[in-house]
Amino acid sequence: MTNKPRAFIFDLDGTLVDALPDIRANANRALKKLGYDFQLSLDETRPHVGGGAQKLAASVLNKPMDAPETMALYHSFAEIYEQHPADFGRPFPGVMDTLNHIRAQGIPMSCVTAKPARARIKVLDALGLTPYLAHALSPEDGFAKKPAPDMLIECCRVMGVAPEQTVMVGDTRFDIEAGLNAHCQHVCYCEHGYQPLPQEYETQVIRLHQFTDLLALLED
Repeated sequence: MTNKPRAFIFDLDGTLVDALPDIRANANRALKKLGYDFQLSLDETRPHVGGGAQKLAASVLNKPMDAPETMALYHSFAEIYEQHPADFGRPFPGVMDTLNHIRAQGIPMSCVTAKPARARIKVLDALGLTPYLAHALSPEDGFAKKPAPDMLIECCRVMGVAPEQTVMVGDTRFDIEAGLNAHCQHVCYCEHGYQPLPQEYETQVIRLHQFTDLLALLED
């Protein structure tokens, strides 16, 4: 009996796609539109990424998640992102080779992201990732945000596999915790992502020094 994974679920930003330049540019456009007198550098943007656009807006402004200022920046950022989904972003090195290899073996893949749904669709389309995915979800589709396992479980249902047969791949603690909460077969952490691996999860994940390291899970 084989223990090979029967499906893969990927986070988007920081995992499949280097979206940091687009996040920074669109956040700065939104800040300027709303009259703020500061802009973010790439290094200043990085700590705010992970957990979704509303969390990013709250973090950038140092305001509560439900503050009017937070909501205004969140809505502006999401609207602008639809117009500029992938001006600068590209798949990380090794991503396309890995996806092609997984697809060639007939293994289904899905994407779960905190990115607003309409922006997610445009990014996946713009970068040619949509054809690889059996399913893709954002919280706006009616599911709890990661670290809740809901989006992962729904993707597994669509792909016709159990979470225990599925690999979750991400770059933040939200991704790791979602994979663990869903009881995925493996949870993988991308070192090329935007957040450091929390120490408490060091022994519970597979580190991907390169994205193509993922293919080792498919070897006999």
